[in-house]
Amino acid sequence: MLILGHALVQAAALAAVMPALPADGQPEPSGAEASAGHGDSAALPADPPAPAAPVALPEEDAKPPAKDGVLKFGVGIRGRVDVRFNDVDGSGARRTSTHLSFDTVILKLDYDSSTFFGAAEYRFYGGSFIYSRKNGYDGYPGEVNFPAYAYIGAKLSASDKVTLGLQPVPFDDRYWGNSWYNSLGFVYGLEEVYDVGISYGHSGEKLSFAAGLFPTTGPAVMGQSRDSARYSVNIVRGDSYLPDSSDNAERNIVAGRVQYALAASDHGKLTLTGSAWLSDVHNFDTGKEGSRRAYALSLTDETTALRKKLLVARQAINPANAGRSDLIAVGDYDSSYNIAARSTMAFGELSHPIETGRFPFKINLYGSYARVFKDAKGFADTQRFNLGAFWTDKASGRIRVWTEMLVGRNDPYVGAGQFVSGGAQGGDDRWKTSLLIMAGYYF
Repeated sequence: MLILGHALVQAAALAAVMPALPADGQPEPSGAEASAGHGDSAALPADPPAPAAPVALPEEDAKPPAKDGVLKFGVGIRGRVDVRFNDVDGSGARRTSTHLSFDTVILKLDYDSSTFFGAAEYRFYGGSFIYSRKNGYDGYPGEVNFPAYAYIGAKLSASDKVTLGLQPVPFDDRYWGNSWYNSLGFVYGLEEVYDVGISYGHSGEKLSFAAGLFPTTGPAVMGQSRDSARYSVNIVRGDSYLPDSSDNAERNIVAGRVQYALAASDHGKLTLTGSAWLSDVHNFDTGKEGSRRAYALSLTDETTALRKKLLVARQAINPANAGRSDLIAVGDYDSSYNIAARSTMAFGELSHPIETGRFPFKINLYGSYARVFKDAKGFADTQRFNLGAFWTDKASGRIRVWTEMLVGRNDPYVGAGQFVSGGAQGGDDRWKTSLLIMAGYYF
């Protein structure tokens, strides 16, 4: 963080005489028993337009040039309401539980100029029912904390940029859909992943592409887990409570995507996206190298108010585990769990904004379904339905609320008893339901 801050200050000094450009960005949407969810990560800056040629002014009307480079600091505070219809009590009896609790404090730093950009986000969790004393925590906010991202970059042209640091891995869109919980892509470590490396991106009218080399994953910082106090779902050194716990780390990740606009309208584009992910998976028990290979193809239609997305992703992890190789430990938000090493995922979502007239909030409705088909014999598929709404106040956009109903089967994030093995062999293979209300205020 200190390194990023120093770099941003240097960038600001270098950019002080550049012509001004508007700051870039995009709406910020937002998964586990450990409170996971993509939250409110700032987007990588979009490529700016080329600066217009300056207009000569009479000497008496000349004004000092506008100062280039904008440094912004932001804070977000969130609380949550969870209704878990398929929870259990201490004796194992089924019950419905309701929890009102603190979620997180988010600190954000963003810098943008005509030449340089950078951003960082750090999150503080704890003091909630998820990080409770009965789960071994002391129960105070900030007890679990970690960065989401921290990067700097240079704009080589109006269409090209280079980014260095803890940044999004370019595998399809950063967010596959609108849900705060993301999709099952997040559960399986393919959606909204931030790793450490360097990337290059080009944005064209029809053809865009991005590729990066990431020698290592994001760091695990402060928590009680062995290796999972981190934002992204990464391959990790599993905790002792995991059955057949594996002991791995992902390295030398090469990932990229190509996007082509098939059509366009006033609303947006019809985009075809292809992505690939190749990496090494080092096992600390055997000292051997395994591998990860993942591929995705998606079609996103934003040409009408009804937004549609279809995606298919294939993942094959070949771990060099000392034990079984049909599952592997992954982790985030200070908890680890098992997923199937080889699977194919299908995902679809519809979303539509609602006209609210004089009502002070904008509303976007969305619904999605995802299924993970697992290769291993006897592994039950993981499924999820999600119906939700994202609310934003019209006056300032500072108030953001997600309301979501999730129905999952063998879903680590839905229902008691699914977290540890739901993404691998499966849980009890029954449908479970939960309701989430996540509300935040952003300064």
